[in-house]
Amino acid sequence: MGYFMEQTDSNFIIKKENFRDALNNLKAIFTPDKMPCIDYMQGIYSSHFSWVRTDIVLNSETLGEALEEIRYSPIFNDNGDIINVEFNGEKYGDEEIFFAALAPFVEKDSYISFEGEDGCKWTWYFNGKEVRKNHGKPNIDSDENDSNYFYRSAIVD
Repeated sequence: MGYFMEQTDSNFIIKKENFRDALNNLKAIFTPDKMPCIDYMQGIYSSHFSWVRTDIVLNSETLGEALEEIRYSPIFNDNGDIINVEFNGEKYGDEEIFFAALAPFVEKDSYISFEGEDGCKWTWYFNGKEVRKNHGKPNIDSDENDSNYFYRSAIVD
């Protein structure tokens, strides 16, 4: 089950000086009220995100480790900044929650584009504060498309 997708393009930047805050904000969303999946095993309910092991993210010492676990392999430059990411999963998960948590620390005009198993295309655009999901690939500054969705971090404003 699930919806297959593949990354088609990206330009995703997080400066090294923002890594600690980005990691803390990402870890802060790993609470039961924000995790949409619930498992029931051996009489215990546990919340989690799709395709992600909660304990790995919460125990990550670096942003790179946490990004790997949410299925985005970071690419670093010589200064240690993240200059791009590569989706290393197969299916759509909880990107809107993860990207909203990271958005305040992602450089303005960053984006990640995808194509789904049925040919649907969408792009996540970051404006330095929040992230917007556009279906297709319209102009980043266009508000004319009513399929734009804004996601803000509930942790950092």
